[in-house]
Amino acid sequence: MTPDLRTAVELGQALERRLPPAVATAFRAAYPLPPVASLSPQQARDAAVVSLLRVCAGRVCDGIAALAAIRAAQPGLPAAVTLPAGTDLTAIGEVAAWFDRWAQTTFGPIGVADPAGWRADRLEYALRVTGTAPAGHKLTFDARPGLHGDFDWYAFDEIALEPATGDLPPAPTTSLLPTPIRLSGMPDPRWWNFEDARFNWSGVDADRRDLARLLVVDFMLVQGADWYVIPFGHEVGGLVSVAQLLVKDVFGGYTLVGRADAAPAEGARRWTMFSTTAAGSLAEYFVLPPGALRATVDGPVLEEVRFVRDEQANLVWAVETTTEDGTGRPRSGRERATDTPEGAPAAESEALRYRLQTTVPVNWIPFLPVQIDAARRAVALQRAALQRHVDGELVAVHPVGRVLNPTALDRYLVREEEVGRTGTRVLRGAHRTRWVDGSTHLWTARRRRAGMGEASSGLRYDVTEP
Repeated sequence: MTPDLRTAVELGQALERRLPPAVATAFRAAYPLPPVASLSPQQARDAAVVSLLRVCAGRVCDGIAALAAIRAAQPGLPAAVTLPAGTDLTAIGEVAAWFDRWAQTTFGPIGVADPAGWRADRLEYALRVTGTAPAGHKLTFDARPGLHGDFDWYAFDEIALEPATGDLPPAPTTSLLPTPIRLSGMPDPRWWNFEDARFNWSGVDADRRDLARLLVVDFMLVQGADWYVIPFGHEVGGLVSVAQLLVKDVFGGYTLVGRADAAPAEGARRWTMFSTTAAGSLAEYFVLPPGALRATVDGPVLEEVRFVRDEQANLVWAVETTTEDGTGRPRSGRERATDTPEGAPAAESEALRYRLQTTVPVNWIPFLPVQIDAARRAVALQRAALQRHVDGELVAVHPVGRVLNPTALDRYLVREEEVGRTGTRVLRGAHRTRWVDGSTHLWTARRRRAGMGEASSGLRYDVTEP
């Protein structure tokens, strides 16, 4: 979670509710919220921060600063807090330990570090997942999330395998009763049965190019009576392999059913479904990841960055359409650009004023093409900055969001192929879901979406203005 004023106030209120009044006053004096008069001109333009400070400054401590001091001083108490005489240090230490646990459970990590799996140059996540195959082999998967950040079975590809170690438990044996596959509107497989009129088979119209519809119709009319479903329970997040499938018919005979995707004989065809790729072949197991059971509640978009191409200026721009304000709530980038003073005052004696280049809104960040590999002629887009007069000073305009400020990079480079002519959008927002045991999980994730085409910043060079 990004540190903001609202989080600092909520943490401070939670801590002071558990402390005696005299000790709460000592924490308030050691870690105060900044008064409105101490804000910088840029912070003073944030109306939400000013309003919150006018109410909370002097009435509650800075919870983020107090939490950092408590964690640094464990197992003791922060030295900056002057406790009144006769204070029960043991009780205060228990409150501090509870506050640390509660903050970690409720808010999680508080800071500006990028997610461990986020690749800032590719604008996507890249994860490695480890597991154990039913045969005991140690596996490593390359995982790539889907459009909504979920991980289905097709998101995992095996990239490494280690030999099994130790003895394996015996494979379980399960007896199940298969049932025929039935779809809505499917013809009845038995004779002399009246069918309903929910599906008009005479109205099916498909040509040779409509393969999906033809496959469904062929399955319903021809193959529907030959397919069965076995209700097998698969543990979420596990790897399952079918060692042997025996079918017992009504006459008491047993038939061994082999894998349809096994190595085919000469001239035979191979057929498979829901299979995982393993070293160029097919794996011997099935994957049911937790992301396949997606039931996520998405919160508001806290940050949105649009990467667009500007052919007129021959640049790529990263437009911070939405960013967080000082209280952690989404704020329009256009509103922030409007509140920022633009330009320097011109001399009264000048009839015309020459400008080397015009200005662009502060939420437009330029990216310049640079060569990163001379042999392959690979090009990347490097984040740059435009200078403009703000509050009477000539300063470089930098992004304020977290997407364009990766903490692990000295200079921010985005691969050129990641920003096409249609552009790219990166969204960052909060999400909530429940696990199989009923527990609630909150996290902040980034999503990548397609852009909305090219844009023009209006940047011009060598102009004269009255």
